[in-house]
Formats: sequence, structure tokens, C-alpha cells
Amino acid sequence: MRTERQHRIDRALVRTLRQTSPLLLREKTLRDEIALGTDPAATNDEITEAIRHADGEGRLTTVRGETGLKYKLNDNGHAWAAENNL
Repeated sequence: MRTERQHRIDRALVRTLRQTSPLLLREKTLRDEIALGTDPAATNDEITEAIRHADGEGRLTTVRGETGLKYKLNDNGHAWAAENNL
């Protein structure tokens, strides 16, 4: 069961990736946007946990490129966003 805080961070993650869909978003940019989209700003550990959770739930496509990790929402992520009115 996710806490209210974790759910808010999850929502910030998905909102950010929906705005850039279908493009891949660099990890640094994703982390910065999640921190800006939460109040108080999500910590690095909280963001790491949210990314791991979303990836584990099968909502993300993760690509390891020459410049590091990049993310985008997959079909499951878009479905989760729709279910959560994002």
C-alpha cells in the first residue's frame, strides 16, 4: 500500500512523462521535474523509490543510452494515468 506522499510523487512522475510522451526523458530532467512538482520537494531517495515502483509495476520503458538512463511511459503507464485522472 502506497502512502499519500508516495502517491503524490508517483503522480508527479507520471504527469512529467505524459508531458513529454512519446519522447524519452533523461533521468536528471525527470528527477528535477518531479522535485519541482511536489511540495515539499521530493528527495532523491523518494524519487528513486517512485521510479523503481513505477518500473516494477510495468508502467515505464527504461532505456540505458550513452548519456545515462532515459524514461517514457508505456501503455500500462498511460492506462494508470487515465485511471488516476492525470
